[in-house]
Amino acid sequence: MKASFRTVAAAGAVCLLGVAGLAGAAQSARLRPTAQPVVEAVAAVPVETDADRRARLNARLQQMIHDGKGGRLVDPVRRAAPRAAPRPRLRPVASQVSAPPSRDEPMGTVAPPSADPFARPSTNRDGRYVAPRLDLVTAPRIPDNDIECLTQAVYYEARNESEEGQAAVAQVVMNRSRHGAYPKSVCAVVYQRNSRTCQFTFTCDGSIGRGRVNLTAWRRAERIAREVHDGRSSIQLPKSSVNYHADYVRPSWGRRLERVRQIGAHIFYGAPLNGANPGANEAASPARPGNGLIWVRNDALDRAYALVSGQAAQPASAQTAEGGA
Repeated sequence: MKASFRTVAAAGAVCLLGVAGLAGAAQSARLRPTAQPVVEAVAAVPVETDADRRARLNARLQQMIHDGKGGRLVDPVRRAAPRAAPRPRLRPVASQVSAPPSRDEPMGTVAPPSADPFARPSTNRDGRYVAPRLDLVTAPRIPDNDIECLTQAVYYEARNESEEGQAAVAQVVMNRSRHGAYPKSVCAVVYQRNSRTCQFTFTCDGSIGRGRVNLTAWRRAERIAREVHDGRSSIQLPKSSVNYHADYVRPSWGRRLERVRQIGAHIFYGAPLNGANPGANEAASPARPGNGLIWVRNDALDRAYALVSGQAAQPASAQTAEGGA
């Protein structure tokens, strides 16, 4: 009886423990909810192109203008840029100042040559330029005033050049007059000629008296000539500079002289590199008998003629000089 009571009591205790365990599990389940997986929803973002962005911006601007919230876009007013302050002008050194040609040249004392109605024209009937012919037969009228001759050289040789270029031409004439190989006076230098040419072309090609003289250019040439003649000119060429030519010609003697400088259209030379100065005084030609023609038999021509004709050539000792009639 006691054993069965103990058995029933033990079974009851086991049941109570089971019920208590179930109650504790249910309570813990209520206190700790079950974790569920979290799923994040990612919305698809549309890609906006540049065209879409411009369209959206344009629509926004149009709507603003329609609603009166904005004004139309206009170009900004261009304002003139402020003028910079003028740069101060530096005063050049006195030796580098080249006075601009003035239209009011001082009155000179040298009268310009008058137009010659019988002067050779520089153009033909068709109006085309005709190269002047050198007249080496007619004796020129040589002035007796050095300033007049120097003015003529400056005017007819370089009146279209700058004042520096005109002064350089006058300096060449003065250098020649002080050089031992040229005439001593200025006029003799300007009008120097030989049997082939004249040293300054304007003295024998009819330039003097052909057409009217520009008075302003003539007075300027006289002023420059006086400055160079009196040693008051700023241009200084070496004493050996006694030759020049225009830059559009190529004379053979240019390779034999030292090139000094070029001013405008004229190239100036100095001392000779080999040989003598062009235009220097030439020795008188030796006198020739009769009419000046000397006929000399040529041994080489005699032998060639004998070879062609089949005749015997004369010996060189038999050759004599023959004078022309």
